[in-house]
Amino acid sequence: MEQVANIFGSHALRRFDYAAATRAGPPALAQLDEDVLAAIDQHGFAVIEHAVPAASCDRVVAEMRPFLDATPHGLHGLGGTRRSGALVARSPASHEMIAHPAILQLVKSILGEQRLSGDAVHINGRSAKGEKGFRYPWHLHLTQVIDVGPGGGSEAMPHQLKMHRANGMWMHDFQDAALDPQLEVMWALTDFSAVNGATHVVLGSHREEPRGGTRSHREPTVQAVMPQGSALIWTGWAVHGAGVNASAERRIGMNINYALGFLVQEENQYLACPPHLARRLPVQMQRLIGYRQPAGALNYVAECQAPADSVLREDFDVLVPGAHGHAMDASIDGPAFAPTDEDAFQRKLERLASRKAQAIADDDLELALHLKNAISVLKRSPRL
Repeated sequence: MEQVANIFGSHALRRFDYAAATRAGPPALAQLDEDVLAAIDQHGFAVIEHAVPAASCDRVVAEMRPFLDATPHGLHGLGGTRRSGALVARSPASHEMIAHPAILQLVKSILGEQRLSGDAVHINGRSAKGEKGFRYPWHLHLTQVIDVGPGGGSEAMPHQLKMHRANGMWMHDFQDAALDPQLEVMWALTDFSAVNGATHVVLGSHREEPRGGTRSHREPTVQAVMPQGSALIWTGWAVHGAGVNASAERRIGMNINYALGFLVQEENQYLACPPHLARRLPVQMQRLIGYRQPAGALNYVAECQAPADSVLREDFDVLVPGAHGHAMDASIDGPAFAPTDEDAFQRKLERLASRKAQAIADDDLELALHLKNAISVLKRSPRL
């Protein structure tokens, strides 16, 4: 256990073995959840070792390899580094880590319930720790594989992003809000060592006052050395940064972050995994990336529908009248998309089918899909 003394006191980077807790059974896993939360509360960071098998990490790397190989080094001033995102759509193997039960329990506790010291849920004039019916919504914020080659971060290939916090991106100053808006996770897809530049962390920096202060940047760091399949977790107030890869091998990590559901996502998950891909995902993953209504009217579509009742439906098309599928009342509603008269109905169906065939002939597949959806909606629409 790496320990350090700094202006925030005596701190340690605590480590927990998920595989061992799994073998020991549910009580051990519940205790691990509590202990990791306590470690993050006290120190700002924690490591869960052996959270997934090495084979799971290798599958993510293999699935992302074509995207990494097609990405230039050095984007955004990160010398010797390639970054590639949209993992939900591109890497099915990443879902095991994105939705890892130990991580999601931490997200629920730290974001949903604001369980860390000094934080609270603030809703309708009430401030308290979260509980059932009094929690913040949260969603996936960022997915990214970070592939650091030999020399990445060195003077020859410098990283412009030095030691930093991540909570400043929303522009609003949350320093005095008694709130943790973000939880960050770095998965070791390959071993993270001191030589290949394992992440540097400033233990206790999440307790700096003000929370976005700069004194932490001058404090000693500890490197989060960890074996493949492990995860480093920290709050968005904690200071961290990539190390220099002084080895001959590539260091590959996967950054998965979560944020409060009423804050905009760093990686736009709706564009990174659009509806035609999202509708094929498990419901848990759909909800995690944001295809849901987190509270009240937030995030509705078109005719005041939840995503599950609109964009995640196979034939939903925002440009097709009646695609919403709401029940219609013949006494007060209409006319609907489907003509009442049988001959008119058949003529409309034939016109749409003819236009669809022409769109296919013209290789205009977007128009063809729109017309396919229109035909489907027509067939199921009420004839008022």
